[in-house]
Order: sequence, then structure tokens, then C-alpha cells
Amino acid sequence: MLSDKGRQELHNLIASDLVGTWGEIDRQLKAVVRLLLTQRPDIVRLYFLPVVWEEIRGLDRKQSANVILALLRAGVISEAGNPPVAEWEQALFYMRTRMPRYMALAEAWCEANPQDCLQPLKAAPSGRLAALERLAEPNDDQRP
Repeated sequence: MLSDKGRQELHNLIASDLVGTWGEIDRQLKAVVRLLLTQRPDIVRLYFLPVVWEEIRGLDRKQSANVILALLRAGVISEAGNPPVAEWEQALFYMRTRMPRYMALAEAWCEANPQDCLQPLKAAPSGRLAALERLAEPNDDQRP
């Protein structure tokens, strides 16, 4: 899904002092995406593999912004080493990727920890995101 540049930028975000929680990572991603889409949309393109970017370009403006944010969230999880869900903010973050594999992890955590699951996790996976996830799976296997 993400290009080497996109993965590196997410790695830099995770390693920075700007974020310490899943909620902070989510807020920073939203701010960065908003800034780049309004001021430098040409840079956003560099974060994605060309085939994924072509799919994103085929969407309307709001859909593309949501897909970009969801894919970057999934990239953060991947760059963090796909950690198991351990807390509420992380479960929400995983759900917001709208990708079935991460949503299932969040739902399983909530089932195992109902006292910590502050509200029901309800979100249907996006067909477009699921298709992009399948498209990107071979690249995940090729990562070092």
C-alpha cells in the first residue's frame, strides 16, 4: 500500500517525541493529512505505491481523504510491528483503519476486555479499503 517514503515518514512519526499514545498518533495523522491535502497534495502521492494511488485518484474528494487516512493508520500499525491490541485507544485506532484484519483484532480485544471497551465497536469494512488491502498484501510479504 505504502511506498518506501510513506513507510519511512510513518516510522519517523512513531519514533518522534510528538506521539506517545494511539490517540496522539491518530490526531497527528489527521493534522498531517489535512495539511498536505490542502497545501501539498503532490506530496501525498509519494506516500503510496503507484497502483494504490491510481485507485485513490478514482474516488471523490471526501472518499479519497478518508481512504488516505485509513491507509496511513494501517501503515502505522504495520510499521509498529502489528502489535496486539492492549488498550481502548488502540482498539479505536485499529477500527478506524476500516480494514478487516485490524478490525477483527480490535473486536477480539473488546470481547476479551468488555470492562475496558468503552463503547461498542461498530464499523463495517469498506469495500474499497478491503480491495486495496488485498492489492497490497504481496508487498507486505516482501518487506524485510
